[in-house]
Amino acid sequence: MDHDENHGKRPLFTRLRERLVARGAAHVDLEAGVLVATPGSLRIREVPLARVNRVEAGNRDTPAWDTVFLFFHVDGEEPLVLSEEDKGFAELVADLRGVFPGIEGWASAVPSVKFQLTSVDLWRREVPEASEQPNEPAPAP
Repeated sequence: MDHDENHGKRPLFTRLRERLVARGAAHVDLEAGVLVATPGSLRIREVPLARVNRVEAGNRDTPAWDTVFLFFHVDGEEPLVLSEEDKGFAELVADLRGVFPGIEGWASAVPSVKFQLTSVDLWRREVPEASEQPNEPAPAP
């Protein structure tokens, strides 16, 4: 399924309803091919899955515990950052494991060692490699 062709066709009512969701909610709309995050009141960010080029797991220490974050990197934009504390995080990871293989290993990828900051790539879009053959000079006419 080409997610680019579906982006932007999400129903207006659905998008408006999502804006009213409590702060810190996230989910994936697989039919439309879009990650949806509600970082604050009446704010929503949609990121097409086809534009994500890397998924990274990282942590941040707080006085009580470490919090793990997933960073969805998109060329030319700030990464979409989701926390394990966000509502819908576990379901989002479960839904995305087929799209971004390796994302389901987020918890074990980041060690739970106090004050040890970690950043680990869980998934990276493969870039087609250039031809392996060296450039040959063109034949003389």
